[in-house]
Amino acid sequence: MRMPFNWAHLFRQAFGSVFGIRNTHRRLTAHRMRALAVFWILFIPHQIFTRICLALDNLLFPGWKKVPVEKPLFITGLFRSGTTFLHRLMAGDNENFSAMKTWEIYLAPSILQRKILKTWKKLDRLIGSPAMKWLLKYNSRSLGDIRFHQVGLWKEEEDEGLLLFLWDSLFTWFFFPDTGGIRDYQFADREMSRGRQKRKLSFYKECIRRHLYCHPVSAVYLSKNPAFTPKIASLKEAFPDARIVYMVRNPAQVLVSQAAWFAFCWNYFASPAEPYPFRDELFEMTRHWYSYPLELLKRWESSDYLIVEYRNLISRPMDTIDSLYKHFNLKMSGRYRSWLEKESRRTDEYASGRRLSLEDVGYNSETVQEHFEDIYESFDFSNTD
Repeated sequence: MRMPFNWAHLFRQAFGSVFGIRNTHRRLTAHRMRALAVFWILFIPHQIFTRICLALDNLLFPGWKKVPVEKPLFITGLFRSGTTFLHRLMAGDNENFSAMKTWEIYLAPSILQRKILKTWKKLDRLIGSPAMKWLLKYNSRSLGDIRFHQVGLWKEEEDEGLLLFLWDSLFTWFFFPDTGGIRDYQFADREMSRGRQKRKLSFYKECIRRHLYCHPVSAVYLSKNPAFTPKIASLKEAFPDARIVYMVRNPAQVLVSQAAWFAFCWNYFASPAEPYPFRDELFEMTRHWYSYPLELLKRWESSDYLIVEYRNLISRPMDTIDSLYKHFNLKMSGRYRSWLEKESRRTDEYASGRRLSLEDVGYNSETVQEHFEDIYESFDFSNTD
């Protein structure tokens, strides 16, 4: 299939990085110029190389096209609602699932790239593994500094990054902090054309086929992607037998943690003009990411989805995953159960560090209570949940 690329979005963002930037979140500081230089130096060559490798997959490994994607399980929900914790706990069950790791998403979405990297690793080992030692140091120093959840090249990560190869992703907002075209991703099923959605998800499905081709033992693909939340209907159309987990958390906690996380990402690549940018846009997005999926899922077969509360996952991870497995008729092996019991004790790694309030990040408690009153009532949330 031809790989679409959102040139209009990229050109708009590139133009906005140079013109009309004074006193905006896109202002050109020394940090921003370094980030842009690194982005353009790495982005274009990697895009070209990846597209060549994806095309060569068709010649060298044609069997990937016949790999079925059966009953994939997608973990969706609000950002900062426990999706990472659930994803990594479930990814430990490699008898049932296969999930993409960071290096597979960003460095090697093609089969050929993965073969090249594995061959390179073997050759590197023959000379004492100097490259691998450097990568381990980078993984520890650079990726280890990323806050909010642990990031590592060899850790399972959300696969929204695959859509950066089309430059058609909510994640483009992190590199270029302006709101042009972003509503398409925040309200995807409502704002984005059906044809564009189908092309994006067709490419995404092909990436999953390639991944399962490289991991033939695990039959079910496991995804964690909060950015899929506003396009659950399109996701179900692309994967009719998909199972959906929707994570839900107290709105006040989501808004605070989300504002802090987005601010960290924007400061990583740019120099925003205020501590917590785009609060109104994030507020509107969050409201939709509660109301839209909850209303839509009511019309689905109950066997196709499960709503999981963050507070239950954090306080009782074993019970929560047991219930999830029973709901989707999954079998849990003794080996995985033993591993899960050990990992479940590490919930402190997914707890926030310094506690911020709604007022700290620029919101008003009464306004939040008013706009999310139905969510507070539906899930019996309180200010302490």
